[in-house]
Amino acid sequence: MYRILLREDLVPNIHLFKIEAAAVARKAQAGQFVIVRVDEKGERIPLTIADWDREEGSIVIVFMEAGTTTRKLAQLKSGEHIANFVGPLGLPTHIEKFGTVVCVGGGFAVATIVPIARALKEAGNRVISIMGARNEDLLFWEDRLGSVSHQLIVTTDDGSYARKGVVTEPLKELLEGGEKIDRVIAIGPTVMMKFCSLTTKPFGV
Repeated sequence: MYRILLREDLVPNIHLFKIEAAAVARKAQAGQFVIVRVDEKGERIPLTIADWDREEGSIVIVFMEAGTTTRKLAQLKSGEHIANFVGPLGLPTHIEKFGTVVCVGGGFAVATIVPIARALKEAGNRVISIMGARNEDLLFWEDRLGSVSHQLIVTTDDGSYARKGVVTEPLKELLEGGEKIDRVIAIGPTVMMKFCSLTTKPFGV
């Protein structure tokens, strides 16, 4: 059993859990995930590792209520336990000194892009991050992403906070600007990632 050390409700239907899982925390790297099972009768679901603390022996996961299992998970409180918490799994994100890297996070995938941006910055890259959401009420971790980036651009579809528009607009401006962009990493809804890819293609990035 894995104890929930902390539970935070970040925005409507998106929750943060800090889980006591020392063995996972010792080996966790940016881009990896865990398999979670709420109870002995529940299904197994993959959730990306959003942060970790090796000394504390803890892992942070951020998830959206989107089905039966995540709704059941969201009912748990600090001090309660999760039946299974297996990881870290998957290949870590490839990190090296590329030069200037743009990290794009859409919606609740901002929680996934933060450890990647941090690892890239620690490797000596200049990190420019773009985060976007439909409106101000769905934005979270602006401070965290800003702390691991040299520059942060925030967008909302409806203009209720920061810049009005979608993430591909500032991405295109950066690619057209004078600074050489060596790599773009985009994580978010499928349609967002598709259009980020289409935006970078003419620039050979």
